[in-house]
Formats: sequence, C-alpha cells, structure tokens
Amino acid sequence: MFPLMLDITAIPIMVIGGAGVLHRIAALDEYTATVVHVFAETATPELIAAAGPRLQNRWPDQADFVRIRPKLVFIADVDDAFAAALRALGHDAGALIHVQDRIPLCDFHLPARVRRGHLQVTVSTDGTAAGLSRHIREYLETYVFGPEWAARVDEVAAARRKWKQEGLSFSALGKAVADLVTSRGWLKRP
Repeated sequence: MFPLMLDITAIPIMVIGGAGVLHRIAALDEYTATVVHVFAETATPELIAAAGPRLQNRWPDQADFVRIRPKLVFIADVDDAFAAALRALGHDAGALIHVQDRIPLCDFHLPARVRRGHLQVTVSTDGTAAGLSRHIREYLETYVFGPEWAARVDEVAAARRKWKQEGLSFSALGKAVADLVTSRGWLKRP
C-alpha cells in the first residue's frame, strides 16, 4: 500500500452505513472535511447527532454518485453484496473506496495514528493485522510521542521558517533541524 497524506478539506466524500461509520464521521470532522454526505437507511440517535444535516435517511443510488461525484467513499455495516454494488457505483463515479473490514473491496486502508498537533505518526500492516497496528499506536502515544510533541513540532516549524528566510539551502535546513532535535534530546538514540 502506498502511504499518502491527503487534504480532504474540500473534496466530496460519501459515508454509507450504520453505527460503524461514527468514527469515520468524527475523523472527517477532525480533519475539517466540508463536503461530506452521509447515507444510512436506519440511523441511530448517535449517527443522527454526528451527521446532522449531512444525513440522508436512505441508501444512495446511482443518481447520488453522479450528482456528488465523490473522491472517497467509506462503507460500513452492510452485507458483502450491497458493499460490492456500492463499490461499483463509487468506481463508476471515480471514487476510491474503503469498506470496513473487507480488504478485497478496499482501494485504500486507514492507518492507526498518533496525532500531536501537526505531528502525525501512523502505523499500518496494509490492512492485514489491524489489531497489531492499534497496539503499536497505543505504545507510541503512551511511551514515545506524548502531548509535549505538539509544542516541539511548533518550535521546529518556527525555527525552520526563520532559517528559510535566512536563505539556508534544503540540505542545510535538514541539518539544522537534526541539530536542534539532537540538542534538545528529544530523540535519544540507543
């Protein structure tokens, strides 16, 4: 799987399913996705609250895919045959598809992630051992990348902006960042 960081702020996204999509909606909101369409034939009160006015109380049809032209589609809590049919509609519209816990139906997987401000550390097993990814993520956020890393990233970013204004070359910027991290003792080497 090819790792990629993607700005989802203004791309059309469809989220289809039941309660299993709640964490997807929360993640899309966290990353400020603004063009999210949620479809659920039977929505729980939690899903209604999370989706708000973005919710359509029905399954999407071909006309929805044509109208919305999603770039990403997240599917959960539907049977394999319906997931495959939705996947086909999404592909016809040019979308990449993620079907929760159905690797053969996925075009992409989402890594387990630690987020500290602008720092993101992700762990993936290419979808083959999701529980292991989560376990490693929990270890990293507990023992390696604590909350202090948000301020550290901001400090390095400010220093890097200053060095760029001073005209440092790309390679010199890399060395300056490494020297700053080393001088602070943030990443001690064995």
